[in-house]
Amino acid sequence: MNQEEKARELISKLANDFEFFLETLWAEIGLPPIAEHQRWIARFLQDGPRRRGIRAFRGASKTFVTLGYATWRLFRNPNERVLVISKSEKHSKDSLYMVRKWIGQVPWLQHMTPDRKGGQRDSATKFDIGTSDNDRTPSFTAASITGQITGSRASLIIGDDIESMQNSMTYEMRERLRNEVTELDNIIIPGGDVIFLGTPFHQESLYDKMMDAGYKFQCYPARVPQESEQTDDLAPEIQELMYDGMKPGTPIWPARFDDQELTEREASEGRSLFAMQYMLMTKLTDGLEYPLKLADLVCMHTETSSAPMTVAWGMTDKYGSSTRMEEIPSLGFGSDGFHSPIMYSDDWSEYTGVKMWVDPSGRGADKTAFAIIGELNGYLHVLRLSGLEGGYSSGVLSSLANEAKRHGVREIFVEDNFGQGMFVELFQPYIHRLFDDDWGASINTVRVAGQKEVRILSALEPITNQHRLIIPPAIATDQEFQRQYTRLTRERNCLKHDDEIEALAMCVKMWQESMGVDPQLTAERRRADAKEQALREHYEAMGLACAPPPRFIQH
Repeated sequence: MNQEEKARELISKLANDFEFFLETLWAEIGLPPIAEHQRWIARFLQDGPRRRGIRAFRGASKTFVTLGYATWRLFRNPNERVLVISKSEKHSKDSLYMVRKWIGQVPWLQHMTPDRKGGQRDSATKFDIGTSDNDRTPSFTAASITGQITGSRASLIIGDDIESMQNSMTYEMRERLRNEVTELDNIIIPGGDVIFLGTPFHQESLYDKMMDAGYKFQCYPARVPQESEQTDDLAPEIQELMYDGMKPGTPIWPARFDDQELTEREASEGRSLFAMQYMLMTKLTDGLEYPLKLADLVCMHTETSSAPMTVAWGMTDKYGSSTRMEEIPSLGFGSDGFHSPIMYSDDWSEYTGVKMWVDPSGRGADKTAFAIIGELNGYLHVLRLSGLEGGYSSGVLSSLANEAKRHGVREIFVEDNFGQGMFVELFQPYIHRLFDDDWGASINTVRVAGQKEVRILSALEPITNQHRLIIPPAIATDQEFQRQYTRLTRERNCLKHDDEIEALAMCVKMWQESMGVDPQLTAERRRADAKEQALREHYEAMGLACAPPPRFIQH
């Protein structure tokens, strides 16, 4: 076979086998070999029905694979008309840029380069294929789902991550998004394909609605699912792995998302969000629908100014005895309840800092909720959580100021969505009159946005899943706190009252930057620092202030 015949054979295989096309493209642009799940996606893209969708975990490279598919369609037929629609114009423009870069970079795609001199379009939002016929519709167009797409025409529409946290928070937003998607039926050329790619952001996900409307979806979770985690659209290749006995929980893409990486993400993002965005479960079980568990908290007495250097959570101690605090009645579901730590260190230290959150939104008969939290070595100790009746009254302002000073608060954060700073103006004199040589505190206003329930869960679920939020029995026995904590879901207005749980969540959020530390390592460093300081003082007492301390203490 001569070189010309080899070239014809290569082009024929590229044109007829998308998986081979993708593999060859990946090699040309310097990407690693195609992962197994990406091959599964490629086959579904080539052979699936005209209206189809792919639900895949975050980071699965579903967009890259599907952009490769769009390029393949244009390679096969330069008169295809591709429309990529995303949650934002920037997102879709980035996709267009990627395809355009491939065309200019890969030798066997360069014949598709737009002919600018011949008048073909080539911009950030659209371009023409060099060998395509003249048409009022560009070969490739990028647009936002909320942009002006009426009047467009396409033979291949790709809806790429059009559902986001920002556009699916409320029922009205989800309905608006669904109505915008129905416009695609007026854009697609008869016989054309519509493909949706996405990761769900809500229990009433758009992709579930699309399945109800007749779209064929395939689901690619990050792990082989447990029986309770299976979805109706689970990809057949994953079903086959399960049939062949692959252990549930096995990572689907271990080269990039191994077990440790996925475990860390689940701890960081919270179980319910991980279940939705990595296991692609929109119909959550009761255990995930109500994400906050009393058993995830550590319940122990806290001190006003200090705490143990380390605290260890566990449901049974080293003797096999339960740590369940039976003396505290539980309003949690099933066997959920409070647990004391299995151990805590004898070394105590002052808190790194103490912060206070005040939500003055409740006026008149409503409560002004507040939370005070101290931090030490990556653990958050809830010192106070309560609500005060009386709106902006002198009694309320005075009580808040006294609580702040009594607990050594240095930073006070006030929610200020509606007050226009009025509460802070009234509150400052009460704080200032308590200032002395040993105490003072700053007051900062914070504006919050987004759905309240999602905001609360985003703050509380990750830290409680890691068992790093410590509350005293005095708060644990508060049945209103338990009710708010255990009945919170992602549904809007799921709680009649949420003042205390919101104050707790926002105060936790103010400590978010401190939660990236390793508690054990930080405690060890603090102990080392304390020893080094003691050595310095010892040398100074001996008149050897200039001598450096021994450097056997490792940091």
